[in-house]
Amino acid sequence: MKQLTREQVSGRKERAERFVRNVLGDDERADEIGDESVDDYADRRHVKITNPAKRRNAEMPSKQDLLDRIKDLEDENADLNDRLDSISDLVGYDEDDDDEDGLDDEEDEPGE
Repeated sequence: MKQLTREQVSGRKERAERFVRNVLGDDERADEIGDESVDDYADRRHVKITNPAKRRNAEMPSKQDLLDRIKDLEDENADLNDRLDSISDLVGYDEDDDDEDGLDDEEDEPGE
């Protein structure tokens, strides 16, 4: 879902109304768009209205909220690492088989 400010949605609504009226020549549909509220227009167009000014003035999360978020992210990271390990097991990849140059130990010495 696209996120736009109320002003951006309002501008798009006005442009849509003008387009339908002037380009498509459908005054009735243009009037319907014009009569629609900005919120209804946003809902119909699957746009979420945001207000960036409110985000700047929003309360700071508490220390506990941040610690909880860190814990959630650490748990998610551990879960994702477990999934990567499972995938590695399925494809038979072993990190110890490869060294930095990508060659097996027997191939480390070229020309031998």
